[in-house]
Amino acid sequence: MKKSDLHYNKEHNKFEKLALPFQRRLYRTALILTKSSHHAKELVQETNLSARKLYYQLELSTDFDFGVWLFQLLMNNYMSDLGRFERI
Repeated sequence: MKKSDLHYNKEHNKFEKLALPFQRRLYRTALILTKSSHHAKELVQETNLSARKLYYQLELSTDFDFGVWLFQLLMNNYMSDLGRFERI
């Protein structure tokens, strides 16, 4: 295994540990926003993908609040896809 693969695995595991405790709350928030279980799951999945991509570019500081950042991503994804998640 290459050194870069080990670094990726460590960062991946760190991301998973940070993100896992927020999944239920992200889903509940997405469900309130979209009023649809299917769309809520899509929105949470999209948020997790965005977060994973952006996480590796972040310079985490001691005052960084991962949960606030995740929920901001959720809201940004919801707002950018409002037409898709809009209530009928």
